Amino acid sequence: MKKQVFILFLALGLCTVCFAQQKSKKTRTAEIAIPGYCCKGLNATIEKTLAYERGVVDWTLNLDKKSVTVVYREDKTNATKIEKALAANGVRTANEKPNPRAIEKLPACCQPAARGESSCSK
Repeated sequence: MKKQVFILFLALGLCTVCFAQQKSKKTRTAEIAIPGYCCKGLNATIEKTLAYERGVVDWTLNLDKKSVTVVYREDKTNATKIEKALAANGVRTANEKPNPRAIEKLPACCQPAARGESSCSK
């Protein structure tokens, strides 16, 4: 009898875990303008930033529009946090100014564009 009661409680516990209410895993898409984009030298910085940003599922760089289209999980992050992460790594976005120390780590050709001085020094 004790075994049956134990198995019953174990089964109920497993059912509770299996059917627990899951958080929303909805994704959103945001297009983030990058007016500080000058050349392909900045691609590695953008890709590394987005790869390590929590909640980012996918991204596509659009070199003609100087923007990045980001697909992210709305329960983990939002477009503002993504822009702040890019700015923290030296990328100038439409709504955020880049971190001056991070600008110094960018390729030399991209530093003036990140500061807003010109589009590209090449």
